[in-house]
Amino acid sequence: MIGRLPAVLGLAGLAACTPAPRSASYFEAHPRQAEQVAADCETGAHRGRECGEALAGLAAAQRSARMNAYHRVF
Repeated sequence: MIGRLPAVLGLAGLAACTPAPRSASYFEAHPRQAEQVAADCETGAHRGRECGEALAGLAAAQRSARMNAYHRVF
């Protein structure tokens, strides 16, 4: 049991260094990064929660752009 302790602590340390997934609001504010993450998710180079967050943020950014264009007309 004691022999496994360093391995367990090492893995816990690595897990603690993993950055939290970026949110949809982050990707809405950074659409180029959202496009890159979404493209990486399609190819399988990127996985996890950020894939859905990137798509949601990209959709929100596109929606905001359409609304801004609409408001400029009126």
